[in-house]
Amino acid sequence: MQIRMTDLAVKKLSYTGQGQITHWDTSTPGFGVRCSTKRKSFVVMYGKARRLKTLGRYPDLSLGEARKQARLFLATENLSGDPTAQHEYKTVVAAYLEDCRERLRDSTLEGYLLYLNNISFAGSIDDVTRADIINGIEAFTTSASSQNYAFTTFKVFFNWAVRRQYVEKNPLNALKRPNRAVARNRVLSEDELKTLLNFTMAHRNRFHDIVTLLALSGQRRSEIAGLRWSEVEEDSLTLPPERTKNKREHRIPLSSQSLKLLHSIDGGQLYVFGTNTDDQPYNGWSKAQRRLLKETGLDHFTLHDLRRTFSTTHAQIGTPIHVTEKLLNHVSGSISGVAAVYNRHSYVEEMQAAMNAFDSHVSELLAS
Repeated sequence: MQIRMTDLAVKKLSYTGQGQITHWDTSTPGFGVRCSTKRKSFVVMYGKARRLKTLGRYPDLSLGEARKQARLFLATENLSGDPTAQHEYKTVVAAYLEDCRERLRDSTLEGYLLYLNNISFAGSIDDVTRADIINGIEAFTTSASSQNYAFTTFKVFFNWAVRRQYVEKNPLNALKRPNRAVARNRVLSEDELKTLLNFTMAHRNRFHDIVTLLALSGQRRSEIAGLRWSEVEEDSLTLPPERTKNKREHRIPLSSQSLKLLHSIDGGQLYVFGTNTDDQPYNGWSKAQRRLLKETGLDHFTLHDLRRTFSTTHAQIGTPIHVTEKLLNHVSGSISGVAAVYNRHSYVEEMQAAMNAFDSHVSELLAS
């Protein structure tokens, strides 16, 4: 007999006059409550032989805990716990994620899912080597921070697998996390940039508007996420010294796409453009970034990679390097040291011409 199993439904189940009867849960296949003349017990059916395993008696074992145990058991029914057995890597991952599901925050679980499901290995978990994991991480991730997170994810997973006797040792035990100084060199291709902007412009929300402005202006995340209406002029942005990395005022011309977006933003849509005292800075970056990658199908990139992509695009369209550095507000580039002391030219006209060319390039890209 099948029922929609709730705490109240289990409580109302009647004991039998003789024999036993099992009520099966409609939401968790293979999980049920077996009622006898004197007790109710949670059970799970598994395997081709449709064997039954008793999980515990009601009400000593709650419905929620019994359902959790059933799901974990069903996910691991092919894992015998025998250290000499060969266990499929994907099956062990499924068991681990099921075990994590009830005890971790959703944001943490999303990170585990991202790396363990996308950096995958075929065959037995015993055959996965240290080199396999490191090569998989390096192929899937581009930033030092994401490599560190992926490394930690795999190390924790293999420690869990060792404790459960699914593998004899953790292949990452002798290693420390990757060097945080790994060079960042991710640049979005034109096709990727087109995909990204088409998506963020079509699916407007606070995070997507920030991403669009980062791609079109080349500025730093904090500068765009903290933008105020007082900093927005007719065709440019002027960032005050207290909001720039080098503590210098920075003025940058805006592309027509940026201006169009800014003119369409409601004051409450982005913190930076609000004037209310209860405005809050944007948070939830990691979760929003993972959702964006999933929805666009793009390979992993960081928001800072958009700044590098902006610079690379200017190089492609012929913008002189010193003008690009002015747009990025770099002070240690081609005009630095003594040259910077004597060269006080603002390059306003050159920056405007460069942004016009960039605007035309992006417009043609989006129209192609």
